[in-house]
Amino acid sequence: MPAKDKEHRNAINRASYTRNKEKRQKKSRESKALAKEKWKAFKSTLSCVQCGQNHPATLDFHHIERHPSNRKVNKLLTNKAYIQAMEETKRCMVLCSNCHRIHHHNERQEKKKKEAEASLNHTTSTHSSDSSS
Repeated sequence: MPAKDKEHRNAINRASYTRNKEKRQKKSRESKALAKEKWKAFKSTLSCVQCGQNHPATLDFHHIERHPSNRKVNKLLTNKAYIQAMEETKRCMVLCSNCHRIHHHNERQEKKKKEAEASLNHTTSTHSSDSSS
C-alpha cells in the first residue's frame, strides 16, 4: 500500500534507491549504451539527400521548416536523449556538412536578393508616385 504522507513516501523511495543503487546504475549504463548503439546503426543507414555522401561523421540534420518547437538533434544527443533525437530527425532532411553549409549560404543569398528587390520596388513605387503628382 503506497504511503500517503509525502515525506514518508520519499524516505521509502530513498531507502529503496540506496538498496538497489548499483543495480539501477548498471541498468541505466546498459540502457544508454544500447540506445547509443541503436543511434549509430540508424545513422549509418543515412546519406545526404543532395550528394549521397554517407559517412556518419559528416551527416547533419536540417529542419525542413523553422519552428520554435524544433529541437537541435546534436543537443539531444549531448543529453543522451537518443529516442527523442530519432523522433526529431523525422522533421529534418539529411545533409552532409558541406551541402548543409551550401544550403544555408544559398538561403542567406536568396534572402538578401529578396530584400534588395523589395527595397528597389519600394523606392521605384515611391518615385513613380512622386512623378505622377
